[in-house]
Amino acid sequence: MKHILRFLLILIIATVFKSVAVSINNTLVIRSATPTGDTTWDNWNGEVHVTPSAIFKPSTLDDLKDIVKLAKQNGKTIRCAAQGHSVSDLSYTQNYLVIVTELTQVTVQEDPKYGWTVTAEAGTPLSKLDDVLRKHDPPLTLDSETVFDSFRVSGVVAVGAHGAKTSSGIISDQIVSMKIVTASGDVVTFSEEIDKQEFNAAKVNLGLFGIIYSVTFRVQPMYNLRMTDTLYPAKEWIKPQNIKNILEVSDGIEIFYWPFNGFNQGDPSHPDPSKDLIWVKNWVRTNEPVTLPPEALAQLRYNYTQGIIQQYNTLKFLIPNPLYTPNITASIWDSSFGAAGNTSMVLNAPDAMHYIPAEESALFNLWEIGFKVDPDFSNVATEISFIIQALYDFAAKGKFPVNYIADFRIIKSTEALFSTTFDHDPKALYCQLDLETVYNTPSWEEFIQSLGQRYFTNKYNAKPHWGKEWETTPGIIPYLSKALKEPIKQFEKVRAKYDPNKMFFDNKSLQDIFSGALGPKS
Repeated sequence: MKHILRFLLILIIATVFKSVAVSINNTLVIRSATPTGDTTWDNWNGEVHVTPSAIFKPSTLDDLKDIVKLAKQNGKTIRCAAQGHSVSDLSYTQNYLVIVTELTQVTVQEDPKYGWTVTAEAGTPLSKLDDVLRKHDPPLTLDSETVFDSFRVSGVVAVGAHGAKTSSGIISDQIVSMKIVTASGDVVTFSEEIDKQEFNAAKVNLGLFGIIYSVTFRVQPMYNLRMTDTLYPAKEWIKPQNIKNILEVSDGIEIFYWPFNGFNQGDPSHPDPSKDLIWVKNWVRTNEPVTLPPEALAQLRYNYTQGIIQQYNTLKFLIPNPLYTPNITASIWDSSFGAAGNTSMVLNAPDAMHYIPAEESALFNLWEIGFKVDPDFSNVATEISFIIQALYDFAAKGKFPVNYIADFRIIKSTEALFSTTFDHDPKALYCQLDLETVYNTPSWEEFIQSLGQRYFTNKYNAKPHWGKEWETTPGIIPYLSKALKEPIKQFEKVRAKYDPNKMFFDNKSLQDIFSGALGPKS
């Protein structure tokens, strides 16, 4: 009996010890810093494949602190990931990868300055944030959101993501404060009241300051937007004054071009861009009631989702058969967007801003740049026409690099140093040119590299969207070192303060950009 009791006692002690500490790289740490056991991580479309030394999925603030302590003990660097919609290498690491998707707590609070604010942990999907705000008494909403509601708070903030609402800027412009676990293991709060310069660096930080724990946004009472979709003959409508006129009466606009939508299938040998239509979406704030009851809206979004899946499965046929692109894209247009014609409806603000449901099974290549809008909007009209003609020029060579969408959004400038829309002029506007094509479409790389040669020049001074494809563009590193030299100098002062030993600076592309701007010893 004594032997049995002794064995049970040893077993209990061993179990308790195991629950308190585990061995990682020969170092004892508390369980909250225990890796998941996963050995690889892939982003949403499979373009980024990571094999770090350890993967963590924290669910509390203490977890984050302990992971940082562990990294410090073991001489490891850290990169973070959320939903995985970034297709650049920002999350790539061979050391510690921290997945924040289990940090999803949301709290709403009254604020003497802003009326209401909402605090969301790093891994909160925008869909959950919207839901909490909508169910609050009174109902509330963010004033700037991405199109997809599946994105996570920290990812949206870290890369400077945006929607289509011109007046509210990038989503980071709605931030009141944020908490980041820095390399010391401390939780540092960044806000305009504490230090405006540091705050403007932190608002788009690329994960270089530490692990974002939570973000507090200013919010508004729920309001409605009238969302209108109008089709115009592209050749006639794409004029600077037309773009300027519609923006002046809208809260936001988005201009879409669906490739070869005017293609005449009865005469396939003569693609003609003059037959194409342009699709213009705009939003206007209104006191009108919503058009659809919740059940009808849910059904509409379900139908949209099924349409996206069907379109994607059809477009995948083009990967081995690119010459069929005009025929297929025109058929999809005629049966969906073209068939719908001009439409208008009133929606709650988040429903209007998230006008396309997030469908994770549809995989695309993504490329986006931002460039400053000329006062007369002439360069916006020029670039819309240029993209259309460039696709026809490639088609003449039997190449069809874009089979899904090209869109253009106009966003106001920001003080966030690393945003594509950063500008000292608060009245400046930026055009965000976005291209999407089915993943692995032939000629895609060739096409975006040719665009890089156009836009990443002194003439355009364009900046890439950090979460989309940019690293493969020839000459992009020295270009960004020069184009971002002054913002990098300001940013680096803050980064070095909170991460002097570069625990979070584990990204070769960013290291090279910074070195080019600051010198090799930076």
